[in-house]
Amino acid sequence: MIDLKKLTEWFDSEEGKKSIAEFAEKIEREERIKTKQLERLNKSGMFIELTEKAIEKYNTDIYRDGWYKRGIEPPESLFWFLFEYAEKYGRECEEPEWKQYGNMFTSSLFFVDGYYFNRMDGQGSVIEVVKAECSNCN
Repeated sequence: MIDLKKLTEWFDSEEGKKSIAEFAEKIEREERIKTKQLERLNKSGMFIELTEKAIEKYNTDIYRDGWYKRGIEPPESLFWFLFEYAEKYGRECEEPEWKQYGNMFTSSLFFVDGYYFNRMDGQGSVIEVVKAECSNCN
């Protein structure tokens, strides 16, 4: 069992304060790197190509079954990165789009460059990426 008093004392100690500060710096550094990566992707014009490659990779039985056989939810970190891109450079979807591309678990739905990014939250969270059905969506 965790001793709350000892834990509180550790957080108040110099070692605890130093550890918390290092952890906060690490998170800030990772966020700065991710922001630069998003900006670089936006400037590169490679968003559609990267999105297609991610869909091609993650939406295969071979990829998913390989992870499920080990009892692990398939990691889709690239979808999460692209979702953050959609949040930053795309637009929030409107009601008709929610009806077509969302579901009861959808918490966020964004559209960017012909793709819908659906964040679904339930017992876990997952990103679904779907290519728009119309040719002149904007």
